[in-house]
Amino acid sequence: MSDTHGHDTAYYARRLVDHVEALLAYWDRDLRCRFANPAYGRWFKADPAQLIGKSMPEVLGPERWAQIEHHARAALRGEVQLFDRDAPGPDGAMRHSLAHYVPDVVDGEVLGFTVQVTEVTKVKKAEAALRAEMAERSRAYELLRESELALREAQRLGQIGGWVWDLASDVTVWSEELYAILGYDPSQPPPVGAEHAKLYAPHSWDVLRAAAVKALKTGEPYAVEVEYRRPDGVGGWLECRGVAVHNAQGQIFKLRGVVIEITARRQVQEARMQRDLAEAASRNKTQFLSRVSHELRTPLNAVLGFSQLSEMDETLSPKHRRWAAVIMSSGRHMLDLIEDILDLSGAEMGHLSVVCVDMDLAALVLASVAELTTLADQAQVSFVPQLPQGVPLRVMGDPRRVRQIVNNLLSNAIKYNHAGGRVTLTAIDRGPVVELRVEDTGVGMSAAQLERMFTPFDRLGAEATGVKGSGIGLSLAKKLVEMMGGEIRVHSQPGAGSAFVVTLPAAPR
Repeated sequence: MSDTHGHDTAYYARRLVDHVEALLAYWDRDLRCRFANPAYGRWFKADPAQLIGKSMPEVLGPERWAQIEHHARAALRGEVQLFDRDAPGPDGAMRHSLAHYVPDVVDGEVLGFTVQVTEVTKVKKAEAALRAEMAERSRAYELLRESELALREAQRLGQIGGWVWDLASDVTVWSEELYAILGYDPSQPPPVGAEHAKLYAPHSWDVLRAAAVKALKTGEPYAVEVEYRRPDGVGGWLECRGVAVHNAQGQIFKLRGVVIEITARRQVQEARMQRDLAEAASRNKTQFLSRVSHELRTPLNAVLGFSQLSEMDETLSPKHRRWAAVIMSSGRHMLDLIEDILDLSGAEMGHLSVVCVDMDLAALVLASVAELTTLADQAQVSFVPQLPQGVPLRVMGDPRRVRQIVNNLLSNAIKYNHAGGRVTLTAIDRGPVVELRVEDTGVGMSAAQLERMFTPFDRLGAEATGVKGSGIGLSLAKKLVEMMGGEIRVHSQPGAGSAFVVTLPAAPR
């Protein structure tokens, strides 16, 4: 049958085979080529007619034949083969091909097989690009998921919640952490109106509402600190930040912001402010005491001078001279108190200095013991020195200040002891430091008293006992010891006496 142009079906089939891009061929049971279309010839750089009669190994070459031989043998066994492979094209570049071997079976006998090879390099590249894009998207999604998790965790750790208010719908959305901060059920919508106002102290709600109204009018962001109280009664402070969101026409259509739980921060700020106030008050007190003490010392020197003259004036009666002696004793006590106050004030203001030199601690302690023996005898308290004999205890310290510290500890051990009591002194060389221990058999102190031991002017209740004192000595001793690079410790129990341990740096050997 032919068409109006005189062409039969075979003509059109031939035209189709000649112009198709796929490689078409027929191989008989002896693996010899019986047909190849022009595309097949172009691939192998040969006229298709020249391929007729050639064997498949000869056309393909040893390397390609080794790659597809098992497919060809399978096709001759009547098995359809569909596989892809990489092979160099006519230009030597690697091409990716999809091969289809279909057995030619007649009356159950395989006469050969047809071959259709289609180049799919572009398809494979597109598939590879698509896989790479999908992998990249998967990685991006995973990073996004991790970022969201990290953001939620950061919000949880930092107690930062977020919110958005859409003006047109009057719908507010809270973040998960904001629900947690304000103690609301996240399965319920955020509270509105009066219910929302209940979350804040009245003044705080007025401040927050005024800030939001101003942001809606002016578009300016706001940041305010407000006091809140959750439905369960737990409360604290929040830092609320908000900003207006504009649409393409420049109109405000949303408010959004964050809420930060700052109760702990407020407490730290409050504690810091109280500390600063206390330190300022302490400095003012120290400066006042220093000025007053300086002013008192001048008239006191006159009192002491005239008291001494009165004691020496034999024209006065014995009674009047005894009165002068009392004035003299009280004046000296007051002068000692003033000197201690001036030293303490100087230490607190950084005006007091120490000059540390190589000195013998044992010799200084024994000198103090001799100086206070009369006071100890009057109180019926005995000294028990247990200092190393013949071996100097060399320390780095200011001799005048160390003497001041030792005298203070010894006089306290005498005053707060009892008749028949003891004051034991021991010293131990511990290599880099030397320890001096002053231990008494007095009334001792409670744990509460020990906590206030070095507080200036706190006599720990001794003011009710009639024992003279000012409550300055131990405070000053502690500061002086620390200025010389040492430390002072105390151990005591009620009714079991007290032990003060002073540690000073040892002198270089």
